[in-house]
Amino acid sequence: MKNIKIKIYAIFLGLSIISCSGYLEEENLGNTTAENFYGTKAGYEGLVNASYATLRDVYAPTPYIFFAGTDLFFAAHQEVPLGLASYQTLTPSNGNVEALFSSLYQSIQITNLALYYSDKTENFPELQSRIAELKSIRAYYYFMLVQKFGDVSLVTDLVSEPITHFERDPASEVYQFIIDELTAAIAILPPTQANFGRVTKRAAQHMLAKVYLTRGYETYGAGITDFTEAATLADAAIGGQTLNIPFGDLFKYKNDNNAEILWSIQYNGSVPGEVLHTWDYPWGPLVQGSNDGVNKKNTLHPTEYLFTLFDDNDTRFEGTFLNIKTAPYSGWVLDPENTPIEYYYPRTAAQIADVPNWRAADPANRTNTIISPIDPHWWDGLNQTDYPALRKFDRVQTATPSVQYTHDIYLARLGETYLIAAEAYLQSNNPGNALARVNSVRARAGADAVGSVDLDFILEERARELAGEGFRWLDLKRTGKLMEYTKVRNPDIKTLFDSGTDPFLGTGGHYKILRPIPLSAISLDSGDYPQNPGY
Repeated sequence: MKNIKIKIYAIFLGLSIISCSGYLEEENLGNTTAENFYGTKAGYEGLVNASYATLRDVYAPTPYIFFAGTDLFFAAHQEVPLGLASYQTLTPSNGNVEALFSSLYQSIQITNLALYYSDKTENFPELQSRIAELKSIRAYYYFMLVQKFGDVSLVTDLVSEPITHFERDPASEVYQFIIDELTAAIAILPPTQANFGRVTKRAAQHMLAKVYLTRGYETYGAGITDFTEAATLADAAIGGQTLNIPFGDLFKYKNDNNAEILWSIQYNGSVPGEVLHTWDYPWGPLVQGSNDGVNKKNTLHPTEYLFTLFDDNDTRFEGTFLNIKTAPYSGWVLDPENTPIEYYYPRTAAQIADVPNWRAADPANRTNTIISPIDPHWWDGLNQTDYPALRKFDRVQTATPSVQYTHDIYLARLGETYLIAAEAYLQSNNPGNALARVNSVRARAGADAVGSVDLDFILEERARELAGEGFRWLDLKRTGKLMEYTKVRNPDIKTLFDSGTDPFLGTGGHYKILRPIPLSAISLDSGDYPQNPGY
């Protein structure tokens, strides 16, 4: 009998369950068996909740693997792993890659455990929805794996005994599995859930639209058919909902559960032992040891390209970057009327000209403010303190429990759904609909409508809309733009190319587009588990 408390550790692909005997650690809590506990609605709901909690595990490490080495951010500190920042030294022993790989498979194992008990628990009204939610979460994990690593092992059953060898399933089969799972889930999932953060029908439609969009670029994909399906699903996920929340309010303090968030990772921030993220940490500017508990460092610095990408009237700049710096740092959130502003960062000619009026609007807090308008010091990686901070996921961690706050991470939101639809319509030879979706996004931001779009423009629009939300590496990899964009926009990578070194070029003349399969996974396999090209 398996018991309630099962501790799961990764020894190979994050799948085997280890103990002193090698694979299964059991703790008998009053002779209560898993079958008994998970056979109840309360017990099974706890297991489903544990599957949701694995999202926090995947996103807990400092998010270098999601952001480093793109055209939007470059490494400004040795803390950023060099292999992720500029690819040349990226090897199968990279700890960040290994952590993601093992965390994803450990999380898949938890969902497999929950699905295993789905036909052993008592029937209750939400059971079929819970099964669909679990399949959606697992599909999300496999989608991340196949994009990052290509061919991966599909493990869909609970692993409860030693397995010493796995085969890598072709990426085409992994995509088909994801599509089948999400299609089945969409047929069952409700349009809304009682608990914010649970997967809904629209969240799964958003996810599946992105899966079809991504597969459409692959040689084994269905091309225009995939893009057409992606557009249809994205529009279904939009469901006629307009973008009418001011962009900055999407990330406003304690406004995480707003109407445009289709799916997010939920955080309380004050629960003992809760796994929290550090998505506010790497963007700087340097804030450490302050009296409001904030810990930020300039490790991932915005590029000149990102800082200068926004039109003057595009409110997404101020919604993405904090154009003031207060003392204490969190004062702009917690007590803006009584917190002095140390720096003000105007970026447009009109804002610069209006500085006297800006000061006069709040002389108590602005009289001594340093005015630091946009110029190259903003994107100087050595500048630790004087540039606009990326504000989207700022946390508040004071000594007072009542104001501790960790911002949710958005996995699917309506603004991106519109841009998924735009890209899918463009690639399915429907530029009119693509243009309409892009202009809807721009209209909410106050940016001027455009008369035509191409793939490069849609990727620019994704940068303006989604900077700092963890999608850019996947965007560039999906569209084949990773090398093209970073060699001219990322100063670390540009320096290497300018010196005659192609950092993407790996062994055997292959390029490092996929992440390497971790060395630990290969070494623990008893058979021949192949490495990705270039490593």
